[in-house]
Formats: sequence, structure tokens, C-alpha cells
Amino acid sequence: MKIINIHLPQKTYDIVIGNSITEEVSAFIDTRKYSKAFYLIDQAVYRLHESKLREMIGDSPYKCIVSGETYKTLKTLESILDKMVKSHLDRHSVLVAIGGGVVGDIGGLAASLFMRGIGLIQIPTTLLSQVDSSVGGKTAINLGHIKNIVGTFYQPDGVFIDTVFLETLPQQEILSGLGEMVKYGFILDYHFFEMLRDRFDDLISLEESVIIESISRSIAFKTKVVSEDEKESSIRKILNFGHTVGHGVELQSAFQGSHGQAVAIGMAVEGGIAYHRGYISDTYFKSILSICHRIAFFPDYSDEEIRDMICVMRHDKKNTSGQMTMVLPKSEGKVIIVNDIQEEEIYIGFRSIKDDN
Repeated sequence: MKIINIHLPQKTYDIVIGNSITEEVSAFIDTRKYSKAFYLIDQAVYRLHESKLREMIGDSPYKCIVSGETYKTLKTLESILDKMVKSHLDRHSVLVAIGGGVVGDIGGLAASLFMRGIGLIQIPTTLLSQVDSSVGGKTAINLGHIKNIVGTFYQPDGVFIDTVFLETLPQQEILSGLGEMVKYGFILDYHFFEMLRDRFDDLISLEESVIIESISRSIAFKTKVVSEDEKESSIRKILNFGHTVGHGVELQSAFQGSHGQAVAIGMAVEGGIAYHRGYISDTYFKSILSICHRIAFFPDYSDEEIRDMICVMRHDKKNTSGQMTMVLPKSEGKVIIVNDIQEEEIYIGFRSIKDDN
């Protein structure tokens, strides 16, 4: 078991990483003496791990929701809050979110809003949520066709990452997590990217020592950035490498693919933009393309589909003064924030990944 401590101006908490550690959650809840625990559990996770979760939740109230990005809505949020009211929670209660990024995002938002904020424990069950969304305090739902446009920054009391949940995931979900993991190598530590590339097959097969080490290092990278910039006013924006285009890819496909695979396509396209700007070498661009092709299938997008994605990108939260903003690779393990992305450059980026298919 590994423990990573995150220090923020208003809060300090631990991220516990290991295999079969759900008993640690019960002990944590007992130690904190919450008045009541409300469990928000992904429907598929509850079905696959019912006996394990029953040991944890006992007779406490819980709510199962259907997983999937299309459920990150005001309607779902309202139903969760209504259930919390009917469960007679108070300001000393805690919401325990057990599931992937959707459950973590909407559960965190519900906890931040209920009585202006109650306790929150995150138990991410997908590789993607374990290395990304469960760490850093972002909560959100989608509104209309705009992803994560309504949300808060709300830090949990603790995060418990149990790799036993990964054993029931389809390979696409493992690949989705790897999409976010390689991102840390591109933006912060190229040697980490090289390790992930060289141990790719071990990661896919969930070799325990490799997966725990890779998760721990990914979280360490993110906690370092979040500790320096909790509210994403400066350096934290670099964590969005691949996400501007990736969000467009997700909306264009009506969320049929996984988030991490959409980010992999986004990193390739944004890498293509950087290459054609002269920021990175041909060799480095090919390294980005190579790993991203292992993570995701690249559709042959038409100009009309790219135009639709650009419309989505224009609503990205990073944009300023009507100009599109992207995080682009500058060199191995380093990125820069660029505020003057032109539409034609996005077409060029998509064409550059098409040429290499």
C-alpha cells in the first residue's frame, strides 16, 4: 500500500493506493465519526462487486446510477440531491462516490452543494478516474453540448484507489486510463512516458507492481501540479494537453468512445499542430503518434465532422477573448499554453494524423 499526501491552502488529505484496501475506507469513516454515510455507486460496479461493497456499506443508504457521460446532467444531479434529502443527511454526513469519472464528478458536485458542503470520499474504480479525475477536486456536469461547464472545485476528505476494481474492466477502459497516464509523460517527465511505452503490455495485463507504480507516479505528478495551482489559474492548465480536441471528439461521437482514448486522439492532433508550428521535431511527433495509435483507433474524420468539433472547441473553458487556447508540446516532457490557435491549424492537425494512419 502506498500513501500520497496532498497539501492545499485550505485542506490536506491522503490518497491511499493498493490492492483490496476497501476495509481502509470503513476504518477511515469510523475515525472521522461522520453522522451518516451516503454511498453513490456506479450500477455496473455494484453488480460486479456487490459482496465486497456490501461489507463496506452495511445498512447505510446508497443510490445506484447508470454509468456513462450522458448521465452527467442536471436531472441526475437533482435526483441524487433529492435522495440525500430523503436520507436525512446533515452537515456532518459524508458522500462516498464509488465508480468512474462520471460518479466521481457528479458525486463531488452533489457533496459540494448539499447544505453548502458535506464530507466527500472518492473511491475511483476505473484506471482513468484513479489517475485523473479523482485527484484535484474538480466536480462537474455537462449542460447541453458543453462538457463539464457546470461545476465546482471541491476537495475530498480522502481518496482510496483499489486496483482490485480494475480486474473487471474491459480492455478499452484500461486503454482509456493509459491515455491520461502518457499525458503526464508528455507534459512533465519524458522518462515516465518511456517507461509506459516499454511496459505497455504489462500495463494492459495489469501486472500488479507495474500498475501500482504507474498509478502512484501519475498521481504524484498531478498532486504536484494541483498543489501549486488548485483553481487552474496558471500551471494546472497544462493538464489539459489533448483535452481541447479530445472534448470535441467526444461530443462528435456522442460519447461512444472512452474519454482517455478521445484524449489520445486529441494529443496526436495537438501534437500535429505543434509540429507544423515548428515547436517539436519530426521524431518527437512520431513518438506521440505511435503511442496514441496504440491507445485509440483514429477515425478518418471528414471536413464537416472537424468543423463540428471546432464549434465545440470554441466553448472550451480555457479560451480567452474569443481566441482558442490549447496546450501544445514544446519539447520532450514540456508543453506551453498557446492562446492564438487558428481554425486552419486544427484542420492541419487532423490531416497530419490521417497521413500517418
